[in-house]
Amino acid sequence: MSERPTDSDSASGGPWRHIPNGLTVLRLLVALYFPFAPQSYHLYLIAVGLATEFLDGFIARLQNWTSYLGQVLDPVADKLLVLSVSLTWVWLDKLSLVQWLLLATRDFGVLFIALVLLARGKAGSVKSLKARFPSKVTTALQYAAFLLILADLVDYLTPLILATAVLGAVAAAQYAHLLRDELLKR
Repeated sequence: MSERPTDSDSASGGPWRHIPNGLTVLRLLVALYFPFAPQSYHLYLIAVGLATEFLDGFIARLQNWTSYLGQVLDPVADKLLVLSVSLTWVWLDKLSLVQWLLLATRDFGVLFIALVLLARGKAGSVKSLKARFPSKVTTALQYAAFLLILADLVDYLTPLILATAVLGAVAAAQYAHLLRDELLKR
């Protein structure tokens, strides 16, 4: 005879509550595989990355299955996938080094902030920061740039990358401001 789930299992989602983190891990695996994948797979891998980017957070919030692990792992998976795709395409001459640097403006800003926090011994005092609108739009623009490259619509790439860089700088500045405010409260 099988055991029936208890009310607490149903409320917490039981094993299903791990779906968002599983989707995030899938995005990490896509990021690790992308540089070695045949170019004919790139569209599918980016589609999986984009779908998991949306679905993990959506499901977690909808079902109230958010977790600290998910809050930490999700932005890491996002940055790793963008890094994996963009550096692979720099290597394949689909993206110039300057375009890559501009496309990753927000990510370099966040990395710089993290390094400053580490150097000052404050990294452990920040639990997590939820992504704000400029950061979410920056991610969407990064994926749009990837899709333009895949569709060979490079005439539109430079304006999109410049917009991504500007919005990425705004997002990084917003993170710095929010972190400063959070650290000053303590």
